[in-house]
Amino acid sequence: MRLICLPFAGGGVSAFAGLRAHARAHERLEVLPAQFPGRESRFSETPIASMPLLLARLIEALTPLLDRPYVLLGYSLGARVAYCLARAADRLGLPAPACVMVAAHRPPGAPPRMPPLHDLPSEEFWRRLSSYNGTPEEIVRNAEFRELFERTLRADFALAETSLPFPVERLTCPVVAFAGADDPLVSPREIAGWAAVAGDGFELVTIAGGHFFLRENADEFHAQVLAHMRLGNTRSETPV
Repeated sequence: MRLICLPFAGGGVSAFAGLRAHARAHERLEVLPAQFPGRESRFSETPIASMPLLLARLIEALTPLLDRPYVLLGYSLGARVAYCLARAADRLGLPAPACVMVAAHRPPGAPPRMPPLHDLPSEEFWRRLSSYNGTPEEIVRNAEFRELFERTLRADFALAETSLPFPVERLTCPVVAFAGADDPLVSPREIAGWAAVAGDGFELVTIAGGHFFLRENADEFHAQVLAHMRLGNTRSETPV
């Protein structure tokens, strides 16, 4: 089985390095984080601000990997991408994921809590972004770093804040939703709303920590992800 990981705004492959390390004990599980343009090893590439374009690129990359059962794991922005990717696979007649795992993001169709961030003037953009406590202080406080990273972060928030490319409908697979117990941006109660788009089964898992509990409580998050791979295993009949 393959676990395809989709990162939060501004994140890349390194966000899932700990999960990949935890998964090494499972010989039949391959963890494959997606590296979007504009970050880490693809920093020089133009970031993608359009969900339809991002989905087209992801489908192109994912299709050769569909010879095995797979699970999608999306964190924050990545949860929105995971939902759209599962919907796109279904519309194209491609194999569906055995399970979609989402973390730290409101369900599709939920009204936004705050005004859009991606089109704010630069100073206000960084003021709001710093309140999320996900961007390293060395970037927030340094004008040159802010200039380097701003276009990628703006593109990612455009993905998070603009309309979905599909009507909100149920998926054809189970959903496991992870919530931070003290997340100031999205509460466990809001995360529970993912049940409305889950197909064959839903489970809510609350983990101690804030919005970035994958850093604050990494071992628990990794253990829960690997434990809940069993939902995908049951559907695929492929043991991990």
